[in-house]
Amino acid sequence: MKTIILVLVLLVVGVGGFFLFRPAAGRERGDGIRDELLYSVRRGTLTVALAENGSLMAKNSEKITPQTRRGGKITFLVEEGKTVEEGEVLCKLDTTDLEEQLQQLELDIVKTEADLNTARTELDIQHSENAASIEKARIAMAKAEKELERYRDGDAPKAQRNLEIAIKEAETQHSRAKKKYEDSVKLLEQDYINKSQVEQDKIDFERAEIQLTGAQWDLEIFKTYTYPMTMTDRETAVSDAKRGLENADKRAASTLRQREVAVESQERRLTRLKKQLEEVKEEIDHFTIKSPSPGIVIYGDPEQPWYRTEIKLGANIWGGFNLFTIPDLRVMQVQVQIHEADINKVKEEQPATVTMDTYPGLILQGQVTKIASIAGGSDWRRASSEVKEFTVDITLEEVPDLVLKPGVSAKAEIFIEELADVLFVPLQCIFFEEGAHHCFALTEDGEPVQMQVKPGVSNDNYIHILEGLEEGDRVLLYNPKLGAESAPALEETEETPPVMTETAPPGPGG
Repeated sequence: MKTIILVLVLLVVGVGGFFLFRPAAGRERGDGIRDELLYSVRRGTLTVALAENGSLMAKNSEKITPQTRRGGKITFLVEEGKTVEEGEVLCKLDTTDLEEQLQQLELDIVKTEADLNTARTELDIQHSENAASIEKARIAMAKAEKELERYRDGDAPKAQRNLEIAIKEAETQHSRAKKKYEDSVKLLEQDYINKSQVEQDKIDFERAEIQLTGAQWDLEIFKTYTYPMTMTDRETAVSDAKRGLENADKRAASTLRQREVAVESQERRLTRLKKQLEEVKEEIDHFTIKSPSPGIVIYGDPEQPWYRTEIKLGANIWGGFNLFTIPDLRVMQVQVQIHEADINKVKEEQPATVTMDTYPGLILQGQVTKIASIAGGSDWRRASSEVKEFTVDITLEEVPDLVLKPGVSAKAEIFIEELADVLFVPLQCIFFEEGAHHCFALTEDGEPVQMQVKPGVSNDNYIHILEGLEEGDRVLLYNPKLGAESAPALEETEETPPVMTETAPPGPGG
């Protein structure tokens, strides 16, 4: 409200000063130049500003795109222009195919879980069987080793000892039989015994000799054949048992790994199916598109309006398509286009005022928050135009307690700088000729003389004069070479004058 009152006061002061310094219309000088076509150079404060028309828009907008990896048919669509709250449903897509896929995945998961339980049971059984087979092979090897040890250290020495004893007994028997036979022969010679007794003793002697030879052969056979062969058999049995244990270990590890692979395979399949199930559920959730923030619904992307007609019930859309734009109306801005000749005057954080025909009497304050670095920005039509313009964003500092509508026309005046105690003249006084700026000033005798001047910055109506004129000089508001009819009408040249600190803005004349 204070801002509106201040602007009204400045307008009243400016208009009053204009009529105060304006001479009577139609009064002519003796040299034929009317006073309304002259301007007296004055010194004061010149406010430099750029005024451009633009559009009101939200500073921040949510571009809503379906987060799906596939397309879908629109089955529900919110009305464009509706004000929605955060989380409100904006659009729904057909989920029939996804629901069928979800049911099939749930069935596959049930079957895979059953297969996994079976595989785990088989794995447990294989663990038990492996332990039993390895233990059995270990026992067989231990038995073979013990049998080898028993034969080598017990049975074999005992058998050899028995054979040696048998030889000694046979030798003793042989000696007795031999002596008895020899004694019988002597007794027969002395007729103490009969011949049949001698024959019997001879037979007994021969039998004892045969038994001795047999016992000796038994020992020799034991050492040469029986012992080595039996030892070989026992050692082979031990080697076979060791090999059997190794094979049992390897077979157990191989079979166990097969069971483990079966379990891992089912686990991976189950994990994959569950992941797919979650992805399908997430995809179904994404087929219901909700507003991430409160605001007004705009179909499509305002920067790509040619896609807007594709947003309708029954239409197919795809992931990444800009379906909605939700402007955040809490922070608004005006976007204007600044000519390339003026863009270097604009800096970020420069203050600005904004007015809109839609809201008569409302004056909003703002500041420059963004200046495009490329002419035309994202608009290829402006980028290819011969007139180069740069997009400038002006963010409003305070918005009254009302809902501003994005897209309405707005006028922004950007404050560039304020020059204190400077000379200035209306823009129409200065013209460019032969590479320099000139104006026509009256001499003391009232004759117009062309003078070269050095201008500075300007606003819509006035220009700062750096060199070439002095305060109080009277200059023509037109180029006399073109004739007085080239001078614009006074009502068209005198708009809101610059704010002056020392005097009111001078009007035409002296």
